[in-house]
Amino acid sequence: MLAFGPLHCPECHASFPVTEGVADLVQESASTPLAQRGMEQRLIARSYERYVRPALQRALAAPPLDRDSEYLLYRSLLGHPEAPVLDLGTGTGLFARHLAREPELPPVVGLDVSRAMLEEAVAQAREASVRVDFLRAEAPYLPFRDESLGAVLLAHSLHFIADIGRLLLEVSRVLRPGGRFVASTWLPPGRATAFVQRRAGLHPREEVELRDALSAVGLVDFARLRLPPLLVVKAEKPAR
Repeated sequence: MLAFGPLHCPECHASFPVTEGVADLVQESASTPLAQRGMEQRLIARSYERYVRPALQRALAAPPLDRDSEYLLYRSLLGHPEAPVLDLGTGTGLFARHLAREPELPPVVGLDVSRAMLEEAVAQAREASVRVDFLRAEAPYLPFRDESLGAVLLAHSLHFIADIGRLLLEVSRVLRPGGRFVASTWLPPGRATAFVQRRAGLHPREEVELRDALSAVGLVDFARLRLPPLLVVKAEKPAR
């Protein structure tokens, strides 16, 4: 885990700060979607797990899965990673902490673009006495070497990604052969609600679109579970 910085890129000569052990690789954008701006609020970050996330699930008529059941679903789909596991869109690190408690798993990395969420994630991990390495970066680009990760989990965050093709190219690049990608997203709503979600910067997708996008980047063994309004998908990089 990083303790101080800054980090220096030997190729582009850029420097990136490290705060509280979190490397910040984000180049600030002039425009941020409405939904993402909400996630940057410290009050929302601090109340996210206890109040905000449950309220969102109730508002969306989410399936009756408690946190432990939801985690066990993702964990069963991730299989047996043999290299570090990336919790992409980690937020406050809810699932990253669960993963880090499993002694047989490789190291866990949590990545998110929200500084407020990552501050809360670091605090929660310390309170739980679990080791998670957190990184601030912005998907779709993933700052990892080729074939360096054993699995990528993207829980309840796929709808924040506008460029799904670029994201999946990156996922395919960083996964080791046999590594799995597990993600969940909201199914597309009715036309009126879809307009509101687009204005908020959200991009729900149907099963067919995700299956075709995964296949286009060479990920195989597609599987899905529909728990309206939640859609969970799994695919993996072919073993050599």
